Amino acid sequence: MKTIRKILCFSVLLLIGSSIYAQDNEPGGFRKFSIGFDFFTDFWQNPPSVLNAKWYNRGSNVNILINNKMGESRFDFSYGVSFGSHNLYTDAWIKDVNQKSVFEKIPDTLDHKKYKITLAYCDFPLEFKYRAKNKWRYYAGIKLGFLINHHSKYIGLDPETYAYNVKIKRDDVRYVNFWRYVVYARVGYKWFNVFGQYSLNHTFKDGQGPDMYPISVGISLMPF
Repeated sequence: MKTIRKILCFSVLLLIGSSIYAQDNEPGGFRKFSIGFDFFTDFWQNPPSVLNAKWYNRGSNVNILINNKMGESRFDFSYGVSFGSHNLYTDAWIKDVNQKSVFEKIPDTLDHKKYKITLAYCDFPLEFKYRAKNKWRYYAGIKLGFLINHHSKYIGLDPETYAYNVKIKRDDVRYVNFWRYVVYARVGYKWFNVFGQYSLNHTFKDGQGPDMYPISVGISLMPF
């Protein structure tokens, strides 16, 4: 399934690249290919009481867009593909209990450096932008995406023996919603922007995990 998802994302990139080449050769057509990067931290909403999320839940997006001018106005309409990664750093690890994802606190006696959950998505953004005369930019958009990777990573004493340090990466983050729906906005000057993103659905499936979802806040760079 993961291989199929990756092939699908790669196919979309090829289609966009072909479209860009064709559009750039259309006489009188306005097409601009852009690449942007979002760097943010996630503030997880409605976490279970046992979960003490860190403040530095780093995440990032890579956005590949085709921009279309809307007549003679200062508005642009964009579409494309985006790849996003979210992390949850916490002192509670996730377990599968009766077909539910449940967080349990890591024992205080188990010395560990890091535990995190990583979720990666392939998204399809639809975006509107207003280009002011003073070079300020205002963006608003929505993304429909699907899950392409989910895993946990632990660094610390071996949970079984407590005898030596280990690094454990497991595909044990289950019952995550395959689809996600996100709204986002950017405000900035030239290529530097402030970025915010809000998830419209829960991360885990209803009844099979906590009713959690991330609010992302950070910066966005649009150099290309």
